Amino acid sequence: MTDGSFHVGGERGRIVLNGTITDSASTALGDAYAAAAVVPGIELDCAGIEHIDVSGMNELIKLRLRAGAQGRKITAVGVGPELMDVFRATRTVEAFAPRAAKSQVAYDKARLAAWARPIERISLSEVPETAVNLNVDGLGVVGPVQGFGQLWEKTYRVRLTGSAATPPEVVQALKDNFPSLQPPQNRFFPSSRGIAPGEVVLINAHTPVGLISTGVWVVYADSGSFTFMTPQGHPESGWVSFTAYEADGCTVAQVRGFARANDPVYELGFRLMGSKEQERIWTHVLESLARHFGVPGWVRMTKTCVGPDLQWDQALNVWYNAQIRTMLSSFRRAFS
Repeated sequence: MTDGSFHVGGERGRIVLNGTITDSASTALGDAYAAAAVVPGIELDCAGIEHIDVSGMNELIKLRLRAGAQGRKITAVGVGPELMDVFRATRTVEAFAPRAAKSQVAYDKARLAAWARPIERISLSEVPETAVNLNVDGLGVVGPVQGFGQLWEKTYRVRLTGSAATPPEVVQALKDNFPSLQPPQNRFFPSSRGIAPGEVVLINAHTPVGLISTGVWVVYADSGSFTFMTPQGHPESGWVSFTAYEADGCTVAQVRGFARANDPVYELGFRLMGSKEQERIWTHVLESLARHFGVPGWVRMTKTCVGPDLQWDQALNVWYNAQIRTMLSSFRRAFS
């Protein structure tokens, strides 16, 4: 299966994955789960996976949440070394407790390069001029499995009607112009190597409650998409993905967030005002992208709470809260 196809099968206590796993496997995964979910423990057989992207990982996390809500546990088995690195990079090891493969298909090495190598801590090799390096260097990364708040999937799309730009050209424009596409209160500082797997983008922003210095780690990037993953202390625990595709003869640009608030303070903030502010930011980015290509942009947004429960065992994440630490740092500089 080298053409991007997939096959998902389900039997008692077992779900078998083959080929390339993306969000297009969602319905098949649901059907396979229905066939497998007759026992408390379900094995997710990954030996046949040739490639998985971030949208595919989203679907596996949703599957795990569905099983957990029904008192079932999903364990990934048949995981080769390349796929194991993907689980480690996304910090989904904690969710699926992957077990190594005895035999496996050959993972697509070319597309494996789109994934960043797993890290224990972020290590900045450079700090762009005028950027504030705070609440990033030396911290770990956190994904949708970690964090405190409800898990939300938010998807923003804009049809670039009237533009001849292809999906790869749109993704490249996003990479090349990402800082200038932001609203004025957001300042993004990519490294000199740009948006590439394993790189860090520093963020200095004004929020409704004050300044915040944080950043993101590029966990995935290829010609068709890229994904930012958050460090400890960021307002969200999770990732946001940027891609483009063709639909009905028109290129569509898309932003998809898959994340939860990192701690109880952020969760309260998102419920009061932060969620709306976040939605305005990504709407602004896509509207700016449409203007970059000289066409009007009507952004449509959908959102789903895919994990309604609060993760109280993650409440102490507040220790790393970048908003609080940025404010304390500002006070120290003001009075020193």
